[in-house]
Amino acid sequence: MATDPRDRRVTARIGRTLIEALQVLGEVTVLTGQVLVALVHVPRDRARVAAQLVRIGTETLPIGALLSLFVGMVLVLQAAEQLREISQGILGPLVGLSMTKEMGPVLMAYLLAGRAGSAIAAELGAMTVYDEVNALRTLDIDPVRFLVMPRVVAATLALPVLVLYADFVGIAGGAAVVALDPAIKISVNEYFARMLEWMHFQDLLVGFVKAIFFGAIAAVVPCTFGLRARGGAEGIAAATTSAVVWSFMLILVFDFLVVRLALAVL
Repeated sequence: MATDPRDRRVTARIGRTLIEALQVLGEVTVLTGQVLVALVHVPRDRARVAAQLVRIGTETLPIGALLSLFVGMVLVLQAAEQLREISQGILGPLVGLSMTKEMGPVLMAYLLAGRAGSAIAAELGAMTVYDEVNALRTLDIDPVRFLVMPRVVAATLALPVLVLYADFVGIAGGAAVVALDPAIKISVNEYFARMLEWMHFQDLLVGFVKAIFFGAIAAVVPCTFGLRARGGAEGIAAATTSAVVWSFMLILVFDFLVVRLALAVL
């Protein structure tokens, strides 16, 4: 029985997509290994790492604070309405646990990947397309050590700090709503007291571990797509878009894996 040509086209498209996905994951894995090898040069390259750290932090901090503030405020508003007939006393634990274990790490990782990650992909993509990376190789300069490693180390160090900052701002935003909204019947003192009763060090630890993984992903993936960019301005734009999309997907995958591991271990 003859196969419908349309079925063959669909199968071929699925196959190409799968092969492309596996190739991307392979390149990300290889680049991650090369970065791990290059970590021995961090003490000598600390100036470049510090420059990237300042750049990533200053790009992400202001909008991260605004985002976290309103996320904390919205969490309290929505939860207070649902808990009005039960008990609003769990508002503090709800906001604290949500921000430290999930909302803070994921939101800040998305923000880092969307802002700093897209800039990394575009910058390295332009350098690749216009043969600047090849010029470094000609001068016997390792592009991974010179370009990739400082960005990955900086993002991995920056995101945990940004997450702690986001947690603080989000919890403070929730406290402001508790203090100012007459529909909420608990005091700010009760909000913080109940939060401290429910939260433990391992809750902060889960968010911290997530931030380390997410920071590395938000830098390694854009570096990978930047170094594989081809085809001029259009290729750079495609690489930047793909870098952000892949970063978002891998962040969610590792979010699940870290949570699953934390539930099994802690």
